[in-house]
Amino acid sequence: MAKEKVGQIRISKRVVQIGHQVYPLANISRVQSLRVVWAGKLATFYPLQQIVMIVVLAGAVVGGLLAVAPNLDLGGGWDVEEVARQVAAVVAAVSGLRVCYLLLVLLYRMLLRRRQYALVLETAGTQFTALSGTDQHEIHRIKNEIVGAIEDPPEYERTIEVHGDLVLGDQHKQTGNDSKMVFNK
Repeated sequence: MAKEKVGQIRISKRVVQIGHQVYPLANISRVQSLRVVWAGKLATFYPLQQIVMIVVLAGAVVGGLLAVAPNLDLGGGWDVEEVARQVAAVVAAVSGLRVCYLLLVLLYRMLLRRRQYALVLETAGTQFTALSGTDQHEIHRIKNEIVGAIEDPPEYERTIEVHGDLVLGDQHKQTGNDSKMVFNK
């Protein structure tokens, strides 16, 4: 679901309505608030692997060019040593730019990227990410409201105002190996 802000949640005697999704209270078997842990290419330290690979490969190419070029004699008036130095400089410059970009990505992920949390409802064995966002306290508050309604259904419909950075469903369409959710510790 694409970043649709949640303004309110309605809880009545038999159902919980979050946005356009309606969940029967009697069918909700588990309510969890989880922290999203990035994995795969979105993992915090994933750029380190690429940085090491680029440095090793670029070092091998530059070192190989500079070590082998003086021993080559191709004839034809070519200055092989000068061409090798120029190619090595280009390889080093392109590699350096890529490493700088990856270092910026790494710094962003370490210092600026906010933690993501999700409210997951399980009905009949199927888990649904009802809400996601960066406001952990709001996720916990809503979880407690839903659990309270399951334990003691309200006599009349209640509206819960949702504040903070919460959206319907999965904010970043995290599927496959790109992320996983873990219990808060």
